[in-house]
Amino acid sequence: MNSLRLFIRSYSTTNLNKAELHIYEKLKNHLSPTSLEVRDISGGCGSMYSINIISEKFNNISMIKQHRLVNSILKDEIKTWHGLQLKTKASNKV
Repeated sequence: MNSLRLFIRSYSTTNLNKAELHIYEKLKNHLSPTSLEVRDISGGCGSMYSINIISEKFNNISMIKQHRLVNSILKDEIKTWHGLQLKTKASNKV
């Protein structure tokens, strides 16, 4: 239903720092999300991130597999982090 789209926010890359932008671009290129938010929640030191992503590539796969997919894309970056808050959601075709 189109009214659901009112709740999906498009995130701008203008306020992202260099590390956030790198993560954003990598996920955007691999998953073509309809909505993506990447935030450094470690106070700016780059040790913990919050990622919220909605993508059609998540359709018909479990949340565990969605998370594994994101983790595999960011495996090199994740090695240097202390933590990750990850929220994924399928974007059902309208």
